[in-house]
Amino acid sequence: MRNIATVVLASIFSLAAATAAFAHSELQSSVPAANATVKDAPKTIEIDFSEELNPKLSKIEVQDSMGMTMDKGDSHVSDSDAKHMSVDLQSLSAGTYKVLWTSVAADDGHKLTGTYTFTVQP
Repeated sequence: MRNIATVVLASIFSLAAATAAFAHSELQSSVPAANATVKDAPKTIEIDFSEELNPKLSKIEVQDSMGMTMDKGDSHVSDSDAKHMSVDLQSLSAGTYKVLWTSVAADDGHKLTGTYTFTVQP
């Protein structure tokens, strides 16, 4: 009976370790937040992820409702926090904007992409 319990516990720990090894750098929070409506147009988009990012392969892009690029093309991972990425924006008017992000985990190279929108009030 003791051997069975040992095998079960070892299996559980192995599965937990395998899950951690295959984790992805997922979006944790953003400013502006996903689906937010803001009064003042933001000057930057800031996103925090669950894992450290590969700065050469991770990026943020922002588009208006017509698909025009509204960021300044300077998406970057923070030097002081490798889980934080930002991009500067052109002057935004009232409307809905789409944020497109790509995160590539620094430790294992797993890539995720996602989008969300936010709205600037008139």
